[in-house]
Amino acid sequence: MTPIKILLVDDERDLLLNMQLALKSEGYEVITAESGREAVALARGERPDLVIMDGMMPDMDGFTACRHIKDDPATANINVIFLTAKDMTNDMVQGLDSGAMDYITKPFNYDELFARLRSFQRLYTYQKKLSAMVDFSSAINQLDIRKLVDGVRASLTNIIQVELFSIFLYHEKRRQVELIVSNHPYLVDAGELELDIDQTPLMRDVVEQKRIIHISEFSKSPYLTCQREKYRDDYAIGVPLIMGSRLIGVMNLNGNSFGFFNKPDFMFIQLAAEHIASAISNAMQYRRIQEMAVTDALTGVFNRRHFFEQLNAEWERFDRYNSVLSVIMADIDFFKKVNDTLGHPCGDMVLANTAKILKSHLRKVDTVARYGGEEFVILLPETTRQAAAMVAERMRADIENQTVMWDGKPVRATVSMGVADAAEAEMASPDFLLRGADQKLYRAKEAGRNRVVW
Repeated sequence: MTPIKILLVDDERDLLLNMQLALKSEGYEVITAESGREAVALARGERPDLVIMDGMMPDMDGFTACRHIKDDPATANINVIFLTAKDMTNDMVQGLDSGAMDYITKPFNYDELFARLRSFQRLYTYQKKLSAMVDFSSAINQLDIRKLVDGVRASLTNIIQVELFSIFLYHEKRRQVELIVSNHPYLVDAGELELDIDQTPLMRDVVEQKRIIHISEFSKSPYLTCQREKYRDDYAIGVPLIMGSRLIGVMNLNGNSFGFFNKPDFMFIQLAAEHIASAISNAMQYRRIQEMAVTDALTGVFNRRHFFEQLNAEWERFDRYNSVLSVIMADIDFFKKVNDTLGHPCGDMVLANTAKILKSHLRKVDTVARYGGEEFVILLPETTRQAAAMVAERMRADIENQTVMWDGKPVRATVSMGVADAAEAEMASPDFLLRGADQKLYRAKEAGRNRVVW
């Protein structure tokens, strides 16, 4: 922790030197001034955390200097303690009226001074944490989950005295936790990490009990499930992230320079957890709204509007960098017959299952969308027509070989598919690319359906 910086101000040089040596021996950073005017200048230039100042000095007395410090927005938050003669009630009142937080009468006992400073340090630490909490709340108040995560990673250790932390989302239906942010050296590059809740006993108990669990001897506890060297010390805390009545995740803390946490620490841990839970909940809700705007409600794949946005963006990249780009058009064969004989709910099931299979064969950079009715379209960046045809064939075979049950009856579907790439002749625009894939889909249907034409 950065030592508190104190500005000592007194025109008695011997006293000033003695106080300076005594405070430095206690670990404080000390700067000195011999007049009120010099104190004001140093307060502006050095920004000390505390000024201990004699009230009566030549040139500019301490009370006037204090008012100058408190009236300046740049130094108004600096705390001031006055040194004043014993039984000088008017001096005490004047000092407090000028903005001082406390006073010490001369001659003073150093034990008394150090006790006052310890009291100030507790108050100062609390104020700094409150200020850091405001900054932290602002940093994580982001609707973009990536910016929220960056804010947590950059700011969390400013308000909680820990070296290591990790935050996991909890998926109740799957009983899994998913890592979203951590500063652990062995987790930072882990990418997507999901664990069954029973694999991590500490988080399991936090989830089930919905309360903070703190362990002072972690290495001897039943919660130790991995190598000891992954932890900074023997004190670990699991904190539930709760929004309303719903638990949305767990925050794990480890590595405290003191080896323990006191009551104020737990208060700030709880405050941080509440801010994090609220921010994550808002960001997830925003992401769901965004996804709804670009997703087909029935099949869960993208909608037509989003597909065209991706197509235009990829076409620009293809055109600029002379890369490759392919499109697959897919249509469920005899889909009207399914609706007419088994009903629209069964048709909906076939559509959703087909979309699921198509999506399972794609990379993250690919886009599959419901184009309309029983038709799907798939965008494959950096993929030749031959490679795209191989992907389409795997999809076609997978759909043909899968049987689903409806009202106790087996239901199977097949698809016809057409493949085109932007390198083909006369592909002058995205519309031509789609038209080319659609023409080949038509040829696949003309040739008997359940096949890929490329």
